[in-house]
Amino acid sequence: MMKNILLKSLLFCIVLLECISCNYLDIVPDNMATIDYAFRNRTACEKYLYTCYSYRPRHGDFQWDPAIAATDEVWCHSYINTAGRYIARGMQKVNNPYMNFWSGAKAGSDPVIPALWDGIRDCNIFLENVDKVTDLPSYERDRWIAEVKFLKAYYHFYLFRMYGPIPIMDVNMPVSATPEEVKVYREPVDNVVDYIVNLLDEAAAGLPSNDDLVEGTEAGRVYNLVAKAMKARVLAYAASPLFNGNTDYASLVDNRGVQLFPQTYDPEKWKRAADACLDAIEMAHAQNKRLYTDVDPLLTTQNDTFKLQTTIRQAICDRWNCELIWGSTNNAQYTLAQRCQSRILRVGPEMGTIVRTEWAPTLNTAEKFYSSHGVPISEDKDWVQNNWYSKRYEIRPEPSSGAEKYYVKEGEKTVYLHYNREPRFYADLGFDRGIYFGNGYNKFPDNVKHCEFCAKEYSGVASASESFSITGYGAKKMHSFKDAMTANDYSVEYYPFPIMRMADLYLLYAEALNEYSGPSGEVYKYVDMIRERAGLEGVQTSWAKYSISPSKVSTKEGLRDIIQREREIELVFEGQHFWDLRRWKKIQDFNEQPKGWNVILGDTQDLFYTVTSVAQTPVEFSVRDYFWPINEKEISINPNLVQNFDW
Repeated sequence: MMKNILLKSLLFCIVLLECISCNYLDIVPDNMATIDYAFRNRTACEKYLYTCYSYRPRHGDFQWDPAIAATDEVWCHSYINTAGRYIARGMQKVNNPYMNFWSGAKAGSDPVIPALWDGIRDCNIFLENVDKVTDLPSYERDRWIAEVKFLKAYYHFYLFRMYGPIPIMDVNMPVSATPEEVKVYREPVDNVVDYIVNLLDEAAAGLPSNDDLVEGTEAGRVYNLVAKAMKARVLAYAASPLFNGNTDYASLVDNRGVQLFPQTYDPEKWKRAADACLDAIEMAHAQNKRLYTDVDPLLTTQNDTFKLQTTIRQAICDRWNCELIWGSTNNAQYTLAQRCQSRILRVGPEMGTIVRTEWAPTLNTAEKFYSSHGVPISEDKDWVQNNWYSKRYEIRPEPSSGAEKYYVKEGEKTVYLHYNREPRFYADLGFDRGIYFGNGYNKFPDNVKHCEFCAKEYSGVASASESFSITGYGAKKMHSFKDAMTANDYSVEYYPFPIMRMADLYLLYAEALNEYSGPSGEVYKYVDMIRERAGLEGVQTSWAKYSISPSKVSTKEGLRDIIQREREIELVFEGQHFWDLRRWKKIQDFNEQPKGWNVILGDTQDLFYTVTSVAQTPVEFSVRDYFWPINEKEISINPNLVQNFDW
């Protein structure tokens, strides 16, 4: 009922804008009696507050989140033709762009992608009218205002990350605005960043702490640490090569002659980002946030190997744990289609087609994880001469000793690539002949399952069904060891998908410090905290003992590469890699053709272990693909909006 009222209250705005050939919903409607009705009392106002929240992009959702659907960390069957997969294949277009958060997108009459300008408009309406509510206590009013300021800042940031320089919509225009007045301009990068950061500062000052949230009923609502952490992320983006002295976009100048991208690199932006990260870290520690190292009570009798692997997974899957700063509560990852076509592993024939492993990590992703020595396998003294793809037969004495028995099914063979890897490799990936701990199979060795990805095996093609991984890997990390599945049903442990967690914040801080002043004890400290949780030695120790390039950790450039690799590993499948490669200006990495094993024809291991390209056609990205195109229809309506480079 209330949603219908709100939609009707904004109808005039839509009609007006259509009449003047501009679809920005940023003009105050003149039917103020209806708007007044929406703010007549506390209950109605609270509903409008939730309307402002409703535009949040669905992090972790395969249908909504480009960083999940369009990433090169995973690949999907060619028949999965969603908007995100088209982007992953280099097929973005300027007329009716895929995953268009600028204008929004619908499937029939249902919104599939929200128009974030609509969200910003509704935030402005809330801020302009909340003072009219007479029965709203001042402390609650102040909090709600801070929440909406955060959402307004976040929606601006989400658009900024996708499109680069954007208009700033601080207030809605009045109905008396002329057609020329509503033809807004995109603002320069630094102006947009300053606007977002100032809003986040205002929000943080008025938001409660995490300790003051009501558990259960207020889960997912923002608090002061979320604003602080998001400020750190915004400033890290602003300091990164994509936005800091990016001469590739020197030609992006509007019809006023305003250059939208700064052309001079400013190292002080990294200092500003580092300060914001430290500020957020100190607040996080004061609110008892830390890296998740808790051992689930169900694991107390397990061996140390399974405890470590599962604890790494539970840093994501243990809901509202001590590491999570902000989690998404509005995605659809727990529907049948989302769960079964994404991250779940089928580890037994009894699971039938109810469990599908179609969101498949690539071989490229598997190769990024460190060796057991904590260095890249291409740099490890003991690895560089090995043939990664050669098959290794089990030759361990019976009974087996050491941790290997917890990684690979005893008596089976797999490739050398799957041996002697770091704990996160085994925690995050399901691979052929790899042990799977969880899913109701938790008693080693009798009850523990393993994956079999060869063609016609239960984790593989399975008699030509579509329910299989196109690469021969599965994303074990993204589902709890407590999930349980059968041929006809499944049950999953709910968790909010992480938008920001402590590991991310620590690595942003290390990155910003290194970029500003180079290697230091403080940089090593925050990288090593992540590595220690993963069961690895510190970067200085690991590179000195095991790397063919031991001096790499002592240079800014070398440590930059290490920190970036650490982010790719630690935050794999969480939607950060997609944006990180863009802000680092490493779009060319997406052009490395996605690889997997020969899952279609590989009905024996000799045939299966053949490196195979899994893309239909070669993927090609260029400088233009750092940003989304603005729909050309928008440009024709408002010529003041200069189109993004090369679109």
